[in-house]
Amino acid sequence: MKALKYKVALLAMLSLSYAKEIESVRDILGAMDLAKHADAQIRAGYINQNNKGSLTEPDNDAFAIGGHIHLSTERKWGFKLEGELYTVQDLGLLNNDPNKVNPDFFDKEKSGFSLLSQALISYKYKNSELKIGRQLIDTPHVDSDDIRMIPNYFMAYLFTNKDIDNLTLTLGKINQMAGWENDRDPSKFIKISEIFDVNEDTNGIYLASAVYEKDNYTLQTWYYDIDEIADVFYLEAGYEFSANFINCSLGVQYDAANDKGKKLLGEVDSSTWGVSLELNYQNLTILTAYNEDNGDSGAFGSLGGGAFFTSLEDQTIDAIEESGKSWIVGSNFQINSNFQIGAVYGKFQADNKENYNTSEIDIVAEYSLKDKISLSAVYASINDKTNSNLDYDIFRIIANYNF
Repeated sequence: MKALKYKVALLAMLSLSYAKEIESVRDILGAMDLAKHADAQIRAGYINQNNKGSLTEPDNDAFAIGGHIHLSTERKWGFKLEGELYTVQDLGLLNNDPNKVNPDFFDKEKSGFSLLSQALISYKYKNSELKIGRQLIDTPHVDSDDIRMIPNYFMAYLFTNKDIDNLTLTLGKINQMAGWENDRDPSKFIKISEIFDVNEDTNGIYLASAVYEKDNYTLQTWYYDIDEIADVFYLEAGYEFSANFINCSLGVQYDAANDKGKKLLGEVDSSTWGVSLELNYQNLTILTAYNEDNGDSGAFGSLGGGAFFTSLEDQTIDAIEESGKSWIVGSNFQINSNFQIGAVYGKFQADNKENYNTSEIDIVAEYSLKDKISLSAVYASINDKTNSNLDYDIFRIIANYNF
Protein backbone atom coordinates (compact mmCIF):
# COMPACT_ATOMS: atom_id res chain seq x y z
CA MET A 1 0.00 0.00 0.00
CA LYS A 2 1.21 3.48 -0.73
CA ALA A 3 -0.58 6.75 -0.04
CA LEU A 4 -4.31 6.60 0.65
CA LYS A 5 -5.21 9.53 -1.56
CA TYR A 6 -7.99 10.08 -4.05
CA LYS A 7 -6.42 12.28 -6.68
CA VAL A 8 -7.23 11.75 -10.41
CA ALA A 9 -10.41 12.01 -12.36
CA LEU A 10 -11.19 8.42 -12.50
CA LEU A 11 -11.64 5.15 -10.87
CA ALA A 12 -10.24 3.42 -13.88
CA MET A 13 -7.67 1.31 -12.06
CA LEU A 14 -9.21 0.79 -8.64
CA SER A 15 -9.88 -2.88 -9.12
CA LEU A 16 -6.24 -3.45 -9.97
CA SER A 17 -4.87 -1.36 -7.12
CA TYR A 18 -6.76 -3.13 -4.33
CA ALA A 19 -4.19 -5.70 -3.32
CA LYS A 20 -1.43 -3.34 -2.24
CA GLU A 21 -2.68 0.23 -2.17
CA ILE A 22 -5.63 2.54 -1.62
CA GLU A 23 -5.37 5.59 -3.83
CA SER A 24 -7.26 8.78 -4.41
CA VAL A 25 -9.06 9.16 -7.69
CA ARG A 26 -6.40 11.69 -8.72
CA ASP A 27 -3.66 9.20 -7.79
CA ILE A 28 -4.98 6.46 -9.97
CA LEU A 29 -4.34 7.90 -13.42
CA GLY A 30 -1.69 10.29 -12.19
CA ALA A 31 0.33 7.50 -10.64
CA MET A 32 3.72 6.67 -12.06
CA ASP A 33 5.71 3.62 -11.01
CA LEU A 34 9.14 5.19 -10.61
CA ALA A 35 10.84 1.79 -10.81
CA LYS A 36 9.11 0.95 -14.10
CA HIS A 37 9.40 4.30 -15.85
CA ALA A 38 9.73 3.37 -19.55
CA ASP A 39 13.08 3.64 -21.30
CA ALA A 40 11.29 5.36 -24.16
CA GLN A 41 7.72 6.47 -24.76
CA ILE A 42 5.66 8.13 -27.48
CA ARG A 43 2.66 10.06 -26.17
CA ALA A 44 -0.22 11.81 -27.94
CA GLY A 45 -2.92 13.84 -26.25
CA TYR A 46 -6.01 15.97 -26.84
CA ILE A 47 -7.73 18.24 -24.33
CA ASN A 48 -10.83 20.45 -24.61
CA GLN A 49 -12.35 22.82 -22.06
CA ASN A 50 -15.84 24.20 -22.59
CA ASN A 51 -16.30 27.30 -20.41
CA LYS A 52 -20.08 27.28 -20.35
CA GLY A 53 -20.52 29.81 -17.57
CA SER A 54 -17.97 32.43 -18.61
CA LEU A 55 -18.55 35.55 -20.69
CA THR A 56 -14.83 36.39 -20.85
CA GLU A 57 -13.03 33.01 -21.10
CA PRO A 58 -13.49 31.35 -24.51
CA ASP A 59 -13.60 27.59 -25.00
CA ASN A 60 -10.12 26.16 -25.62
CA ASP A 61 -8.47 22.96 -26.77
CA ALA A 62 -5.09 21.55 -27.75
CA PHE A 63 -3.54 18.56 -29.50
CA ALA A 64 0.06 17.51 -28.86
CA ILE A 65 2.48 14.70 -29.48
CA GLY A 66 5.65 13.99 -27.56
CA GLY A 67 7.47 11.54 -25.38
CA HIS A 68 10.83 10.81 -23.83
CA ILE A 69 14.04 8.82 -24.13
CA HIS A 70 15.57 7.60 -20.87
CA LEU A 71 19.20 6.44 -20.71
CA SER A 72 21.07 4.95 -17.76
CA THR A 73 24.36 3.24 -17.03
CA GLU A 74 24.87 -0.06 -15.26
CA ARG A 75 25.45 0.38 -11.55
CA LYS A 76 29.19 0.14 -10.79
CA TRP A 77 30.85 0.53 -7.38
CA GLY A 78 27.40 1.55 -6.20
CA PHE A 79 27.05 4.46 -8.66
CA LYS A 80 24.58 4.89 -11.50
CA LEU A 81 23.97 7.76 -13.95
CA GLU A 82 20.59 8.51 -15.55
CA GLY A 83 19.37 11.03 -18.09
CA GLU A 84 16.12 11.71 -19.91
CA LEU A 85 15.07 14.02 -22.72
CA TYR A 86 11.36 14.95 -22.85
CA THR A 87 9.67 16.72 -25.74
CA VAL A 88 6.14 18.04 -26.36
CA GLN A 89 5.24 19.46 -29.79
CA ASP A 90 2.07 20.96 -31.29
CA LEU A 91 2.50 19.82 -34.95
CA GLY A 92 1.07 23.17 -36.11
CA LEU A 93 -2.51 22.20 -35.28
CA LEU A 94 -3.20 24.83 -32.61
CA ASN A 95 -5.84 27.53 -32.93
CA ASN A 96 -4.55 30.81 -34.36
CA ASP A 97 -6.11 32.63 -31.40
CA PRO A 98 -3.83 31.95 -28.36
CA ASN A 99 -6.79 32.55 -26.03
CA LYS A 100 -8.40 29.46 -27.50
CA VAL A 101 -5.37 27.21 -26.87
CA ASN A 102 -5.56 25.14 -23.70
CA PRO A 103 -2.46 25.95 -21.59
CA ASP A 104 -2.03 22.59 -19.83
CA PHE A 105 0.02 20.87 -22.56
CA PHE A 106 2.62 23.48 -23.52
CA ASP A 107 5.10 26.05 -22.21
CA LYS A 108 4.17 29.53 -20.97
CA GLU A 109 3.97 30.76 -24.58
CA LYS A 110 1.60 27.88 -25.42
CA SER A 111 4.23 26.39 -27.70
CA GLY A 112 6.02 23.07 -27.93
CA PHE A 113 9.26 22.51 -26.02
CA SER A 114 12.03 20.07 -25.16
CA LEU A 115 13.47 19.55 -21.68
CA LEU A 116 16.30 17.63 -20.05
CA SER A 117 13.77 16.22 -17.58
CA GLN A 118 16.06 13.84 -15.70
CA ALA A 119 19.77 14.15 -14.99
CA LEU A 120 20.83 12.40 -11.83
CA ILE A 121 23.47 10.35 -10.11
CA SER A 122 22.59 7.73 -7.54
CA TYR A 123 24.71 5.79 -5.08
CA LYS A 124 23.47 2.58 -3.49
CA TYR A 125 25.06 0.76 -0.56
CA LYS A 126 23.29 -2.21 1.00
CA ASN A 127 19.83 -0.91 2.02
CA SER A 128 20.54 2.80 1.48
CA GLU A 129 20.37 4.94 -1.65
CA LEU A 130 21.20 8.57 -2.40
CA LYS A 131 19.79 10.30 -5.51
CA ILE A 132 20.96 13.75 -6.59
CA GLY A 133 19.59 15.66 -9.57
CA ARG A 134 16.48 16.04 -11.70
CA GLN A 135 14.08 13.20 -11.00
CA LEU A 136 10.51 11.94 -10.54
CA ILE A 137 9.14 12.03 -6.99
CA ASP A 138 6.10 10.45 -5.33
CA THR A 139 5.15 11.85 -1.88
CA PRO A 140 1.84 13.16 -0.46
CA HIS A 141 2.56 16.87 -0.96
CA VAL A 142 5.15 16.66 -3.78
CA ASP A 143 4.46 14.28 -6.66
CA SER A 144 4.77 13.80 -10.40
CA ASP A 145 0.98 13.64 -11.12
CA ASP A 146 1.16 12.27 -14.67
CA ILE A 147 -2.21 13.34 -16.14
CA ARG A 148 -1.16 15.69 -18.97
CA MET A 149 1.53 15.59 -21.68
CA ILE A 150 4.43 15.86 -19.25
CA PRO A 151 4.51 14.90 -15.55
CA ASN A 152 6.16 16.99 -12.85
CA TYR A 153 9.92 16.68 -12.31
CA PHE A 154 12.01 17.95 -9.41
CA MET A 155 15.59 18.99 -8.74
CA ALA A 156 16.18 17.17 -5.47
CA TYR A 157 18.49 15.36 -3.08
CA LEU A 158 16.84 12.21 -1.70
CA PHE A 159 18.25 9.66 0.73
CA THR A 160 16.33 6.47 1.55
CA ASN A 161 17.11 3.66 3.97
CA LYS A 162 15.46 0.25 4.44
CA ASP A 163 17.66 -1.36 7.11
CA ILE A 164 14.62 -2.11 9.28
CA ASP A 165 12.21 -4.68 7.86
CA ASN A 166 9.04 -3.13 6.36
CA LEU A 167 10.21 0.41 7.19
CA THR A 168 11.37 3.01 4.65
CA LEU A 169 13.03 6.18 5.94
CA THR A 170 13.52 9.20 3.69
CA LEU A 171 15.39 12.48 4.03
CA GLY A 172 15.50 15.04 1.27
CA LYS A 173 15.65 18.54 -0.10
CA ILE A 174 13.78 19.89 -3.14
CA ASN A 175 14.99 23.05 -4.89
CA GLN A 176 13.16 23.28 -8.23
CA MET A 177 10.18 21.94 -10.18
CA ALA A 178 9.38 21.53 -13.88
CA GLY A 179 6.29 20.08 -15.53
CA TRP A 180 2.68 21.00 -16.09
CA GLU A 181 1.88 22.04 -12.50
CA ASN A 182 4.74 24.42 -11.71
CA ASP A 183 2.40 27.32 -12.64
CA ARG A 184 5.21 29.26 -14.33
CA ASP A 185 6.68 27.41 -17.31
CA PRO A 186 6.44 23.61 -17.66
CA SER A 187 9.51 23.60 -19.91
CA LYS A 188 11.86 24.93 -17.21
CA PHE A 189 12.96 24.04 -13.69
CA ILE A 190 11.65 26.86 -11.51
CA LYS A 191 12.71 27.71 -7.95
CA ILE A 192 10.32 26.62 -5.21
CA SER A 193 9.97 30.22 -3.98
CA GLU A 194 8.76 31.31 -7.44
CA ILE A 195 6.27 28.46 -7.60
CA PHE A 196 4.79 29.58 -4.27
CA ASP A 197 4.71 33.11 -5.74
CA VAL A 198 6.73 34.81 -2.99
CA ASN A 199 9.00 37.77 -3.61
CA GLU A 200 12.01 36.44 -1.73
CA ASP A 201 14.32 33.55 -2.55
CA THR A 202 14.18 30.62 -0.09
CA ASN A 203 16.00 27.34 0.52
CA GLY A 204 13.24 25.23 -0.99
CA ILE A 205 11.68 22.26 0.83
CA TYR A 206 13.28 19.92 3.33
CA LEU A 207 11.43 16.66 3.97
CA ALA A 208 11.58 13.62 6.23
CA SER A 209 9.36 10.56 6.33
CA ALA A 210 8.83 7.11 7.79
CA VAL A 211 6.62 4.61 5.96
CA TYR A 212 5.81 1.24 7.53
CA GLU A 213 4.16 -1.42 5.38
CA LYS A 214 3.38 -4.98 6.46
CA ASP A 215 0.84 -7.52 5.26
CA ASN A 216 -2.51 -5.73 5.06
CA TYR A 217 -1.79 -2.42 6.80
CA THR A 218 0.38 0.63 6.39
CA LEU A 219 1.33 3.64 8.48
CA GLN A 220 3.22 6.68 7.27
CA THR A 221 4.23 10.10 8.53
CA TRP A 222 5.74 12.98 6.54
CA TYR A 223 7.22 16.32 7.56
CA TYR A 224 7.86 19.17 5.09
CA ASP A 225 9.86 22.24 6.09
CA ILE A 226 8.97 24.80 3.39
CA ASP A 227 11.61 27.39 4.15
CA GLU A 228 10.25 30.73 5.42
CA ILE A 229 6.72 29.65 4.50
CA ALA A 230 5.25 26.76 6.50
CA ASP A 231 5.71 23.51 8.40
CA VAL A 232 3.51 20.70 7.07
CA PHE A 233 2.79 17.43 8.90
CA TYR A 234 1.02 14.52 7.22
CA LEU A 235 -0.14 11.26 8.86
CA GLU A 236 -1.89 8.36 7.17
CA ALA A 237 -2.96 4.82 8.02
CA GLY A 238 -4.55 2.12 5.90
CA TYR A 239 -5.97 -1.32 6.54
CA GLU A 240 -7.22 -4.04 4.18
CA PHE A 241 -9.55 -6.88 5.16
CA SER A 242 -12.20 -9.22 3.76
CA ALA A 243 -15.82 -9.55 4.84
CA ASN A 244 -18.22 -12.01 3.20
CA PHE A 245 -16.30 -12.22 -0.07
CA ILE A 246 -15.96 -8.42 -0.25
CA ASN A 247 -12.45 -6.98 -0.09
CA CYS A 248 -12.34 -3.77 1.92
CA SER A 249 -9.73 -1.00 2.14
CA LEU A 250 -10.05 1.61 4.89
CA GLY A 251 -7.92 4.74 5.12
CA VAL A 252 -7.61 7.67 7.51
CA GLN A 253 -5.45 10.78 7.10
CA TYR A 254 -4.57 13.97 8.97
CA ASP A 255 -2.75 16.98 7.55
CA ALA A 256 -1.70 20.15 9.40
CA ALA A 257 0.21 23.23 8.21
CA ASN A 258 1.34 26.34 10.10
CA ASP A 259 3.21 29.42 8.92
CA LYS A 260 6.85 29.83 9.96
CA GLY A 261 9.87 32.11 9.64
CA LYS A 262 9.08 35.19 7.58
CA LYS A 263 5.57 33.91 6.76
CA LEU A 264 6.10 34.70 3.09
CA LEU A 265 2.66 33.27 2.20
CA GLY A 266 0.99 35.12 5.05
CA GLU A 267 -1.13 33.25 7.56
CA VAL A 268 -1.08 29.47 7.15
CA ASP A 269 -3.32 27.56 9.55
CA SER A 270 -4.80 24.31 8.27
CA SER A 271 -6.10 21.22 10.02
CA THR A 272 -7.49 18.67 7.57
CA TRP A 273 -8.65 15.14 8.25
CA GLY A 274 -10.14 12.50 6.00
CA VAL A 275 -11.46 8.95 5.73
CA SER A 276 -11.83 6.64 2.74
CA LEU A 277 -13.49 3.29 2.10
CA GLU A 278 -13.07 1.07 -0.95
CA LEU A 279 -15.15 -2.09 -1.47
CA ASN A 280 -14.18 -4.63 -4.12
CA TYR A 281 -16.31 -7.57 -5.25
CA GLN A 282 -15.17 -9.52 -8.29
CA ASN A 283 -14.94 -6.93 -11.12
CA LEU A 284 -16.80 -4.14 -9.33
CA THR A 285 -15.31 -1.49 -7.02
CA ILE A 286 -17.24 1.03 -4.91
CA LEU A 287 -15.38 4.00 -3.46
CA THR A 288 -16.27 6.80 -1.05
CA ALA A 289 -14.18 9.38 0.80
CA TYR A 290 -14.60 12.47 2.98
CA ASN A 291 -12.30 15.39 3.88
CA GLU A 292 -12.87 18.30 6.24
CA ASP A 293 -10.68 21.28 7.10
CA ASN A 294 -11.16 23.31 10.28
CA GLY A 295 -8.25 25.74 9.93
CA ASP A 296 -8.41 29.46 9.29
CA SER A 297 -6.64 29.37 5.92
CA GLY A 298 -8.09 26.18 4.44
CA ALA A 299 -6.36 22.93 3.46
CA PHE A 300 -2.73 23.39 2.41
CA GLY A 301 -1.93 22.93 -1.27
CA SER A 302 0.67 20.72 -2.94
CA LEU A 303 3.23 20.63 -5.72
CA GLY A 304 1.42 18.03 -7.78
CA GLY A 305 -1.89 16.23 -7.42
CA GLY A 306 -2.09 16.71 -3.66
CA ALA A 307 -2.44 14.67 -0.52
CA PHE A 308 -6.18 14.46 0.01
CA PHE A 309 -8.52 11.50 -0.45
CA THR A 310 -11.24 13.46 -2.25
CA SER A 311 -9.17 15.12 -4.99
CA LEU A 312 -10.68 14.65 -8.45
CA GLU A 313 -9.67 15.57 -12.01
CA ASP A 314 -10.28 19.26 -11.35
CA GLN A 315 -11.57 19.93 -7.84
CA THR A 316 -9.60 19.57 -4.59
CA ILE A 317 -10.41 20.64 -1.04
CA ASP A 318 -7.36 22.94 -0.94
CA ALA A 319 -8.92 24.97 -3.79
CA ILE A 320 -11.56 26.18 -1.31
CA GLU A 321 -8.87 28.27 0.50
CA GLU A 322 -10.90 28.44 3.71
CA SER A 323 -12.48 26.00 6.13
CA GLY A 324 -14.80 23.56 4.38
CA LYS A 325 -15.50 19.97 3.45
CA SER A 326 -15.57 17.63 0.46
CA TRP A 327 -16.84 14.14 -0.27
CA ILE A 328 -16.88 11.76 -3.22
CA VAL A 329 -18.63 8.54 -4.18
CA GLY A 330 -17.99 6.44 -7.26
CA SER A 331 -17.63 3.03 -8.85
CA ASN A 332 -15.40 1.20 -11.30
CA PHE A 333 -16.04 -1.87 -13.42
CA GLN A 334 -13.31 -4.09 -14.86
CA ILE A 335 -14.79 -5.24 -18.18
CA ASN A 336 -11.81 -7.46 -18.98
CA SER A 337 -8.11 -7.61 -18.25
CA ASN A 338 -7.44 -4.73 -20.65
CA PHE A 339 -10.44 -2.41 -20.31
CA GLN A 340 -12.16 -0.63 -17.40
CA ILE A 341 -14.67 2.17 -16.95
CA GLY A 342 -15.58 4.27 -13.93
CA ALA A 343 -17.57 7.25 -12.69
CA VAL A 344 -17.35 9.44 -9.59
CA TYR A 345 -19.34 12.34 -8.11
CA GLY A 346 -17.78 14.87 -5.75
CA LYS A 347 -18.97 17.83 -3.71
CA PHE A 348 -16.73 20.68 -2.47
CA GLN A 349 -18.12 23.32 -0.11
CA ALA A 350 -16.77 26.10 2.09
CA ASP A 351 -18.41 26.49 5.49
CA ASN A 352 -19.79 29.68 3.97
CA LYS A 353 -21.38 28.21 0.84
CA GLU A 354 -21.61 31.61 -0.80
CA ASN A 355 -17.81 31.60 -1.14
CA TYR A 356 -17.37 28.08 -2.54
CA ASN A 357 -19.96 25.48 -3.52
CA THR A 358 -18.99 23.25 -6.46
CA SER A 359 -19.74 19.73 -7.64
CA GLU A 360 -17.89 17.56 -10.17
CA ILE A 361 -18.77 14.46 -12.14
CA ASP A 362 -15.95 12.41 -13.69
CA ILE A 363 -16.40 9.62 -16.23
CA VAL A 364 -13.35 7.56 -17.14
CA ALA A 365 -12.33 4.79 -19.50
CA GLU A 366 -8.92 3.14 -19.65
CA TYR A 367 -7.40 0.56 -21.96
CA SER A 368 -3.99 -1.09 -21.63
CA LEU A 369 -2.17 -3.88 -23.46
CA LYS A 370 0.93 -5.77 -22.32
CA ASP A 371 2.60 -2.74 -20.67
CA LYS A 372 3.17 -1.39 -24.19
CA ILE A 373 0.01 0.50 -25.06
CA SER A 374 -2.23 2.52 -22.76
CA LEU A 375 -5.09 4.88 -23.45
CA SER A 376 -7.08 6.89 -20.91
CA ALA A 377 -10.08 9.12 -21.60
CA VAL A 378 -11.60 11.43 -18.99
CA TYR A 379 -14.68 13.64 -19.05
CA ALA A 380 -15.17 16.02 -16.11
CA SER A 381 -18.20 18.26 -15.63
CA ILE A 382 -17.85 21.04 -13.05
CA ASN A 383 -20.96 22.80 -11.74
CA ASP A 384 -20.44 25.97 -9.69
CA LYS A 385 -23.36 26.84 -7.43
CA THR A 386 -22.20 30.24 -6.19
CA ASN A 387 -23.37 33.54 -7.71
CA SER A 388 -20.47 33.47 -10.20
CA ASN A 389 -21.90 30.28 -11.78
CA LEU A 390 -18.66 29.44 -13.60
CA ASP A 391 -19.52 26.03 -15.05
CA TYR A 392 -17.19 24.18 -17.42
CA ASP A 393 -16.47 20.75 -18.90
CA ILE A 394 -13.08 19.16 -19.50
CA PHE A 395 -12.37 16.26 -21.84
CA ARG A 396 -8.91 14.79 -22.30
CA ILE A 397 -7.49 11.68 -23.86
CA ILE A 398 -3.89 10.49 -23.53
CA ALA A 399 -2.38 7.59 -25.50
CA ASN A 400 1.04 6.09 -24.73
CA TYR A 401 3.29 3.60 -26.46
CA ASN A 402 6.17 2.29 -24.35
CA PHE A 403 9.39 0.83 -25.75
